[in-house]
Amino acid sequence: MSEHWRMQFNNYLQRNNLTPYVRWGQPMQTGPQNAPTWTISVFFNQIEYGRGSAINVGAARELAAEMALRALWSQRGY
Repeated sequence: MSEHWRMQFNNYLQRNNLTPYVRWGQPMQTGPQNAPTWTISVFFNQIEYGRGSAINVGAARELAAEMALRALWSQRGY
């Protein structure tokens, strides 16, 4: 299960009626304009559960979703 973390995260949230408790932070850009690094966080119950940094926003969201999903799984004993 190493692909499509955002989709897995969204599916997990929907299955467990947790979607209203999730919020994505505003993407932040650092580095030079010609080679930026994007960072984004995902919050669950106003607590940061995942943060990802990558060369584009989509990839950063994937990393953040993976961290958040793994954290939720860990809390629930998966």
